Amino acid sequence: MKRLCAVVLVAGLTFSGINAGTVEAASGNSIQNVTELQHGDQSLEGAKLGNSIQTVLKDNKKPIYSYKPDGSEHYYEFKKDNGVLVVTADGKKNDGKITRISMSYNDTNGPAYKEVKKHVSDTAITREHYNNVTGNFGYVQDNEVSYQFSSSSPSDKNIKLYRIDIGK
Repeated sequence: MKRLCAVVLVAGLTFSGINAGTVEAASGNSIQNVTELQHGDQSLEGAKLGNSIQTVLKDNKKPIYSYKPDGSEHYYEFKKDNGVLVVTADGKKNDGKITRISMSYNDTNGPAYKEVKKHVSDTAITREHYNNVTGNFGYVQDNEVSYQFSSSSPSDKNIKLYRIDIGK
């Protein structure tokens, strides 16, 4: 009976695709994503700091490409279903290492500013601004990770995460 249970358990785990050794890369403007980045994750939306730009190019087709005039930085902008991913790399075109990743999400439906503030270090730089004419925004800068917040209208005082930037 114990063997039968063990076989069923192993088969179930195999077919369900559960793998205890796999960690998902940070994705989406969620508090889980913030927590992962605060605990040292260096990846965002499938791009990882230090990896070859080829790892992103193979999964994301047709980027808008630009570069710094001296050729030291290359910028790749990808339109994704949930927003715009911008990856900066050093080296040569299509052959450098990722140095910065920025993701601007289409919707301001992420965690609230005050919730993210609770998850960052005490030394993080935080700012929030509320204005009935120009709108409401905020940011949190914690070392090499930056979070930006906005609301859908100037009357909405609940600013939410819409952009994440990470770098080396």
